[in-house]
Amino acid sequence: MAAARALARIVVLLLLFLTLVPLPLTHAQPQPGGELALVSTEEPDTLDPQKTGTAVTGLLMRYLGDTLLTKDLKGSYIPALARSWSVSGDGLTWTFQLRNDVKFHDGSPFNAQAVKASIERALSPDTMSPIAGSLFGPVADVQAAGDFTITIKLKEPFAPFLDNLTDPRAMIVSPQAVRDLGDKFGRSPVGTGPFKFQEWRSADRIIFARNPDYTWAPSTVHAGPPFVDRVVLRIMPESAAQVAAFERGELSVLALPPTDVRRLQGTNKYTIYSFLRKGVGLFMEFNVTKEPFSDIRVRRAVSHAIEKNSVLQIGLEGLGEVASGPLPPSIWGYWDGIKEYAPKYDPGKAKALLAEAGWQPGPDGMLQKDGKPFSFVLYTAPIDTWTRSAQIVQSQLRAFGISMEIQTFEFGTLLAKLKAGEHPAEFMGYTYTSPDIVQLWFHSSNIGTGLAFSHNKDSKLDSLIEASRRETDQGKRLTIYRDIQKYVVDQVLWVPLWTNTNYIAVQPNVQGAKTHPDGFLLLNDVWLK
Repeated sequence: MAAARALARIVVLLLLFLTLVPLPLTHAQPQPGGELALVSTEEPDTLDPQKTGTAVTGLLMRYLGDTLLTKDLKGSYIPALARSWSVSGDGLTWTFQLRNDVKFHDGSPFNAQAVKASIERALSPDTMSPIAGSLFGPVADVQAAGDFTITIKLKEPFAPFLDNLTDPRAMIVSPQAVRDLGDKFGRSPVGTGPFKFQEWRSADRIIFARNPDYTWAPSTVHAGPPFVDRVVLRIMPESAAQVAAFERGELSVLALPPTDVRRLQGTNKYTIYSFLRKGVGLFMEFNVTKEPFSDIRVRRAVSHAIEKNSVLQIGLEGLGEVASGPLPPSIWGYWDGIKEYAPKYDPGKAKALLAEAGWQPGPDGMLQKDGKPFSFVLYTAPIDTWTRSAQIVQSQLRAFGISMEIQTFEFGTLLAKLKAGEHPAEFMGYTYTSPDIVQLWFHSSNIGTGLAFSHNKDSKLDSLIEASRRETDQGKRLTIYRDIQKYVVDQVLWVPLWTNTNYIAVQPNVQGAKTHPDGFLLLNDVWLK
């Protein structure tokens, strides 16, 4: 009996030991093949990286193309199409030594001439680039100094230059494809990336195929071609339809709508990554050239009339942060003091400013001036979180006697209307990796071509933005960005509403996914089990 009890104790101790000490793990080897299904609420305006103004195209270009430099998983700059780089002492001449083993998807050679042609196309006024041209800033000259050496000369020091070169819209495109395809290039883009364009079915899907020749991947991923055969981007405007398709297993990856985050987290079925968006997720922007928002008193009144926390809680289920200025905490350059500096919800101030601007309640309680009602149209996209937020803002403004009609447009159409200045005000958001986004949104050179949808011509703001790009001392740049954020708030070009936390759900059979600090999934190492 004693021997039996002793044996039992040994068995119990052995079992306890096995539960406390993990056994050696055997890692499954990546298996090639299969299709990775992604989804987007909006359809790209174009797949030409130098002509796009949409974030979804920027995301897709990360898989279709390569840039001269990229960032590792800690955010440090590392080689990509350029093996190495150097800069002159005055910061004006940049020299890049290029890889000599790369080719474009169409088989044409990647070399210094291709880089020169790509950068010059982005900068050309004929391209009318809303983003890519700005990335290269004050480039004065681009020269091929040999087959695999490129020299870029700047007119003045350009602090965001290295960071901008990692932006997917700075990818190098095939000059031969640009020549051969002309205006059709945006529907059949050609880059050097791990995946190559295969098909675009409008309002349905975009398909990329594995690039079997891809052997020049950066050090953040394995050296060879990707494992999956295809990446399919489904275009599905309705969030509910996206979630249903994901739960049926038809989608591999899903950016979760706020309404479904907690429920899907509770299933413990999916891997869910979360990170604060690199950008302001939603803001109300005023066209300062159109009444009534040409009057800064009216813009200030609206900024005091909107109670942002309710918009965050109802429009976004509270899954994010109230926004205060043009930069979020997730982007370097953000000034934390903007939280206190920005206008607060203050009904008394709102009413006083409206009265000062000549708006008085009519018989029905709605504001009017010179016999005209305070009524305007808010342009927006059919994105669920934006629509819900718009309805809250609509209700809040109505309490002050302001009538706001909500009008939605497909994203490409919306951008075109905003560039043309048709709107009194709009809802918009952005995703970007650096504070240089202020150049795209607020510099007057981008009115009508870039993203300066406020149509605000302001020499003081232009000068501040130009100074932020010239200044190479990081401390001094932070001071300039602080001043820019304060000035934009002072001029009430926006009413920032919220910055969302992104929740990315991944199916159990998706292996090898990595999140990048710039806010996207790396797909090179992904495989399906």
